[in-house]
Amino acid sequence: MADLIERKQRFLRSQRGSLSVEAAYVLPVVIAAAMMFMELANIGLTINMGASALERAVQQFRQDGAAALDGGSMESLVRQRMVAASHNYLDDENIATVEVERFASLDAMGGGAAEDETASKALTNVPAWRIEVDVRKDFITPLPRLLGVDSGAFRYRYQQVLAYLPQRAEESRP
Repeated sequence: MADLIERKQRFLRSQRGSLSVEAAYVLPVVIAAAMMFMELANIGLTINMGASALERAVQQFRQDGAAALDGGSMESLVRQRMVAASHNYLDDENIATVEVERFASLDAMGGGAAEDETASKALTNVPAWRIEVDVRKDFITPLPRLLGVDSGAFRYRYQQVLAYLPQRAEESRP
């Protein structure tokens, strides 16, 4: 009987460190998974916030009547309006590039030519703009650097078109 009790105590003593060893193996995986979810949440929030900020900036151009603006002034206004519309989540440093390309009409933007000359003369050509914005946001955890990602930030490119459908010219209306 004493031998059985001694064996039971020896067995219990040998199991004391197993929980610590198991925790040492599992804990880094749990921490890496938590950091990965935080990074994915940061990326998702940045993508959604940038998209809504650019959409708001383009809406303001539609309200202002953007036909009189040139590319250079639009680039700075897009940057300023995106920073203002992002609720201080994006700042001027996060908006890497803003490119505004002006086209004479929607047809010119598509690269097509009007097939019917009389139909194209009857429509007024309203200018169109293609706005491309690159957002660069730093990662919030060291996980991407540990995994060998080249830079400490991710980039995302947004593209919006600011255009109006062509209207019939006044003299060509039936």
